[in-house]
Amino acid sequence: MVHNTATKSHTVHLDILMDVLSILFDNEIAFTVEGIDDDEQTLLIRTHTDKKSSHHKDAMENIKILTSDYSFYRYSSDGQSAGLDIDIEGNDD
Repeated sequence: MVHNTATKSHTVHLDILMDVLSILFDNEIAFTVEGIDDDEQTLLIRTHTDKKSSHHKDAMENIKILTSDYSFYRYSSDGQSAGLDIDIEGNDD
């Protein structure tokens, strides 16, 4: 059986957490919180999306842009990078 699930991990700063959660809930995207970094004030969130859903693709693109823009805004002056997106494509049951 072929699964059409894409799994992706996102590091999300607390400053934009509510925006990211809003996107996830509005588009009914399943997610889990995998970790919290108190020092960096970030959460590691793993999303599970339907590869065939255009709504899910658009939502993931919105999250990618949001985290990227925030990362640039927050970290561009000292050369650090945040908002890391990690692709883990595969089967999730």
